[in-house]
Amino acid sequence: MSRKRKGATPKTIEERVAQANEAETLLQSPVFVEACELLEDKYINQWISSGAGDEQKREQYYISLKVLSEVKLEIESMINSGKIAKQLT
Repeated sequence: MSRKRKGATPKTIEERVAQANEAETLLQSPVFVEACELLEDKYINQWISSGAGDEQKREQYYISLKVLSEVKLEIESMINSGKIAKQLT
């Protein structure tokens, strides 16, 4: 995986559209959807079943849920960026 670097060259319209298509395929993939659902259920169940003194574990489950949500939001953002780019062509 490549990391986004400061000063990176902006994507062309064609690259944004292609990325949006890949992102949409990923977001609609049954495997991806199932993996997200399984992780979400796992984190919630672990959060709920944690003991009264397990604040650190609950915090980690909460962070895991937030990260999972942010990943999905980033993919949706890529899709929306591609839709806007497509309108510019």
